This record gives sequence, C-alpha cells and structure tokens, in this order.
Amino acid sequence: MELRLGTRVVFPGAFMVMTEGLAEGTDIAEVAADPDAVRAARADPRAPVVAVAPSSPEQAVACARAGADLLIGDAFAGVAAATGAALLCSAPERAVGVRPDGMLVRATDPYAAGRLAAAGRAVAVDAAEPAVASVFAWAGARVFRTADADATRQVLDMVASIIGTRPPAVSRRGLA
Repeated sequence: MELRLGTRVVFPGAFMVMTEGLAEGTDIAEVAADPDAVRAARADPRAPVVAVAPSSPEQAVACARAGADLLIGDAFAGVAAATGAALLCSAPERAVGVRPDGMLVRATDPYAAGRLAAAGRAVAVDAAEPAVASVFAWAGARVFRTADADATRQVLDMVASIIGTRPPAVSRRGLA
C-alpha cells in the first residue's frame, strides 16, 4: 500500500530518510513540536514532509493546524484521525481511526519489520548505521530515521537497485 505524507506519496519499494531538523538529502524533517517551528520548516523547500513529536494532544492539534504532516507517538492517534495527519506509532492497533495510507509503524528488529511489511504496513526504523539500514530495507522498511542522511541514502539506493525497484546508477558488463 502507498504511504501518503502531506503531498508526498511513497510507493512500496521506495525509501525515505528522516532526520532531526532540516538537513540536505532529507525527505522528512523532525522539528520542534511548536507551531512556529512547523511553519518555519514548512516554508523551507528542503523539508517536504514535516514531523513533530508533541508532548500533549493540544500541542499535537496546534502543530497539525500549523502544517505538520506526521505526528510521532501512540497518544496522538485521535488527533491524526481528526486532522488527517499521518501517525508514527508502535503498533497498528494503536492507530485507531488513522487513515490506512497515513500510518507508519515503528519496528525495532528486522524480523518485526519484515512481518509488518508483509502485512502491508509502512515501516519506520531508527537506523544509526548504514549497515543496519540496509538490513531493514531488505526486510521491507520504508522510512529510516538517521543522523547521516547521505550515507543512508547511498545504502538505500544500493538496496533498491539490488531488489529491482530502482535502476543502477552505472551498469557495466564484465568483459575480458
């Protein structure tokens, strides 16, 4: 199933990189859960998807109204359902009322990521190391939270080329 985050549509087999704050090569920018921070990020063309981790439902509503595309936390399913924002949660049953194409489920191990992806869920993971990102990508995860967007993007492009969802950057035949 496709994943809709704001105006972006992510089809199965495509990957997104999430970082804290605005960074080059980021698809999702997690910003402070403050409506002013959300508006500032929304105005920056480098952050097409804006995510927040609010501390209260009231803060979540204010951020969603300011333009946040993704709410992080199980407690905000009701806000996501009411506002149309996407939700990053710990389990599908925690996202009651959230539109199916706006639900991201966090996985902590490759087995769980593979199981959730096989069930048609969009999976998000914390991938501190590029090698870890490659394992999760192979298992079916689609959103990767990392501090190193460039290295993670290179690894994800390689995995996409290997599994056949992206053509290789350079194609060479072994000729003797």
